[in-house]
Amino acid sequence: MPNHPGKCTGWTAIHDFMPPRPPRLRVRGKCTFPTPGYRVSLKHHIPAGINPKILLLDKVVTPPTKPEPDVETTIDVEYEEQTSVHYTEVSILPDGVTIKVEEVH
Repeated sequence: MPNHPGKCTGWTAIHDFMPPRPPRLRVRGKCTFPTPGYRVSLKHHIPAGINPKILLLDKVVTPPTKPEPDVETTIDVEYEEQTSVHYTEVSILPDGVTIKVEEVH
């Protein structure tokens, strides 16, 4: 994966067990890039890690497809999945950022 000039911060991971919805894990952060047009998604890392309590997610950055102005732009990054697994941490790859999971009951 190419090294993109973006920087991501403010990561949070909240596992919501409140009824009536099924349990869901939400991971959020913000990524700043030197121009508009970048997209960021989070996807399950394959293979999963050796610790089943740590969710590994790959950060996938898609650069702009056309020329963009040099205007620093911050975008929201969100990931959500329904799961009953009690993860204790989420690791964002390749950044090596680890986030503690907060549970809401």
